[in-house]
Formats: sequence, structure tokens, C-alpha cells
Amino acid sequence: MRMLRFTLFLISLFVLSTSTYSNTPVKSADKGEHLKYVIHYGIVRGGKASLKLKSDKINGKEVYHATLTGRTVGLFNTLYRVKDTYESFFDKETLLPIKAIRDIKEGSYKRYNEVTFDREQNQINSQRSGIKDVPVGIHDILSAFYFARAYYFNSDLEVGQVVKIQTYFADEEFLLQFRFMGYENIKSKIGNVKCYKFIPIVQTGRAFEDEDDMKIWISADANKIPVRVQFDLFLGSLRCDLINFSNFSTSSLRKN
Repeated sequence: MRMLRFTLFLISLFVLSTSTYSNTPVKSADKGEHLKYVIHYGIVRGGKASLKLKSDKINGKEVYHATLTGRTVGLFNTLYRVKDTYESFFDKETLLPIKAIRDIKEGSYKRYNEVTFDREQNQINSQRSGIKDVPVGIHDILSAFYFARAYYFNSDLEVGQVVKIQTYFADEEFLLQFRFMGYENIKSKIGNVKCYKFIPIVQTGRAFEDEDDMKIWISADANKIPVRVQFDLFLGSLRCDLINFSNFSTSSLRKN
């Protein structure tokens, strides 16, 4: 089911840290953050996803390590098996990525790639396509939104504002854009949560009829975690909901 790839992609865009608003690194990652999601297509459960964040080392350097995994379950797993993994190793001070991994298994389609980032030369080195020049400060798809959370997701957001971040995704440059639509309360498995509402700017004509067919709700508290991702597609609605979390502030996540 290729719609699962869209869902995983959007979760990765909005997986954020648990510290308060600031332009400082994530402090609670040393505890081992963990988010769990369930994916429904209509009333049918089609998949599940997990996002973990922890401290790690790469080339002897202390970094943050984010891992997003997703897979089909039940009937969807029989019809079209999906098991995707995205990883990002990023600097604790700048939040810029050092290394990104994309491991895709979707039916008979398989694709694995590792990308390393050279900040001095402003280049990436892809296992699949080699060395390329890239813009200064480019992100991978996971690190981009830890960065966005630190610098953009705060009370300064204005309705209609569009945030843009240049990323390297699926072995090419990709300009990530999303529009802030205001606040909305979401009833979820974890309670009634006040959320920021975002609409990513997507290409219409294939899976989406309108630009606002994809919506994301982020908890408007100190946690800043994705509570729901929804896709209104040609063939129906696909929704991804947060069902469990660990090492987050439970009291601040729920709306009083």
C-alpha cells in the first residue's frame, strides 16, 4: 500500500522534541523518547509506525539518532507488504545531519541508501549517486523538523504563514513547505489535545485533488509531538493517530 509511504513521510516531518520552545538542542533524548502510531484506511487498520529518538555516537562524536519505522499489518500486509525505515544522525548543537539512512521495502520494490553530509564543502555523498553540491545548511527529512521545532514552532506563528526548509530526500533536493492554519482541539487515544494545525504544500493531480487534502496536528504544548496525520485521497481517507508515548510530559500533553 503506497499510501503508507505518504503517512510515514509526514510523520517524519513533524516528529519533534520534548523540551520547551527555544533554539537549543533536544535535552530529553538521552532518556530515549518513543512514539507509537496506528494507521487506518477508513475503518480498516492498515499499518503501524514508531519513532524513536536517543543519544548515540558516530565517528566518536555525540549525536542525536532518530529512527522512524513503519509497516503494513493484517490484510494490507497480505496484499502489499510495506516495511520502511528512515534514520538520521544529527549534531546536538546545530541540529544539522551528519548521516541519513533510507531503507525501503514495498512489495517487490527495495531501495537502500546512505547519505553523508560534508559541511565544510557543502556536499553530500550518496551511496547510490555519488557526491553532489548542495545548499548551505541542508537537512535530511528527519533532522529538518527537529530544526523547525526549535526555530519556527512557537507563539510567533501567524495563520497562513508558510515555513520552508531545504532538504535532501529520496536522493534529491526537496523543498519542504507547510502552512500554519491555526489551532484546533483533537480528541485522541491520549485525551483531548490542543494542537497546531498544519497543511503541507503538496502536488495535486495524483493522490490529492486539492492542496489541503493533507493535514497534520501537532500538540501545542512543551512536547510538540504529532497527534494526528490525515490524508483525504481519491479513494477515501487515510489517518494516522498517536496511541502511545514514553518519556514525554503527560500533564502538558493533555488539554485542561
